[in-house]
Amino acid sequence: NLGLQQGVKTMWNPPAVSTMMERNDEDSLKALGEAYKNAADNIGIQNLAPKDIKDTLRQGGTFVFKGDKLLLEHYDQKVGDNAKISDILARVK
Repeated sequence: NLGLQQGVKTMWNPPAVSTMMERNDEDSLKALGEAYKNAADNIGIQNLAPKDIKDTLRQGGTFVFKGDKLLLEHYDQKVGDNAKISDILARVK
């Protein structure tokens, strides 16, 4: 068990939505919506979601290792709580 977060509380809560909106502008959100619609049209909406809907309620994380040595450990607490790209790149250089 990695101790990753899960459950409805990690999904569409106001802080998560705010964080997601801060990272995207109107054009990128439109492009994402169009890509999702195209995928749904091409492979079917049922094939876009996991077989077990509970899988959508699990949060992940970012872990960077060099051999057995852990260089970066970040646990996502909610949607949009990703590790900063600059932190990841700093560890892999």
